[in-house]
Amino acid sequence: MHFEFEHMNTATPFELPEGVHLLGGGAEDHVRLEGLPDRLLTLRIEADRLMVEATRTFTVAGVMVPPGVSRLVLPGEVVGLPETMSLKVLAPAGDTERQVGTMAVLKHLLTDMEEPPPSRAATLTCLIGADVGRTFALAEASTELGRGKEAAVRLRDIAVSRRHARIRHQEGSFLLEDLDSPNGVYLNGQRVRVETASTLKEGDVIELGRTLLRFQAPMAEPPPPQKEEAPTEPEIAPAGEPASDAPPAVASREQTPERSRPRGEWWLIGLGAMLALVGLLATYALMG
Repeated sequence: MHFEFEHMNTATPFELPEGVHLLGGGAEDHVRLEGLPDRLLTLRIEADRLMVEATRTFTVAGVMVPPGVSRLVLPGEVVGLPETMSLKVLAPAGDTERQVGTMAVLKHLLTDMEEPPPSRAATLTCLIGADVGRTFALAEASTELGRGKEAAVRLRDIAVSRRHARIRHQEGSFLLEDLDSPNGVYLNGQRVRVETASTLKEGDVIELGRTLLRFQAPMAEPPPPQKEEAPTEPEIAPAGEPASDAPPAVASREQTPERSRPRGEWWLIGLGAMLALVGLLATYALMG
């Protein structure tokens, strides 16, 4: 990876291979630069990805980074050092249109980051740039991204146009459009054509200038609860009309209880039995 160290308007280029390197003014530093504290920077280079961590507060593209925090640095960004010194990461040779290796940077970056919490609205989270850490909600049908005051997603990146891009919400999909910006709009490392809108998917990364934004789709709405059907009550036929056209079922004798006899009928039966008994007793006495 190619670097350029600048101090007092004097630029010194140098190159570092893949691996971990210490940069500072000490004798044990891999890259020794006079005037810097010992072991000031730790540079971790992996393919086209550079992570920088410092023992003191430093800046990347003008944004403060506290000590002990690893910061991804893209080609073309400048690392601010003490004593008006700076370290610039140079783009690979032959890249005249834009920084190459962005796709590899995005893959590593998204692997290292935690999943964002679910949201009912679609959101954009700034991964790299002056607005790193900020989250923007996409609640409108059309949302403009840019540096101007009228932009709903306003970015402080000087490489972003005043009206740079637009995201439209149409029929459940989110579409990314380039508003003919000079630096272009890139989706997952691929340039978005001005005349063609690109559909956004969960986890996609949008690149505007030196700013990377991750798209998070809205949380799916749960299906509405199904209403339980109330049991249907049997229809009651009007008085004087049969309940149905079917003939009534004839109940068996075993199922139909006998009709209880009236109380007077039982009294007569008992009286007759008593008279018969008296007659038998009288006949027996006469015969004796």
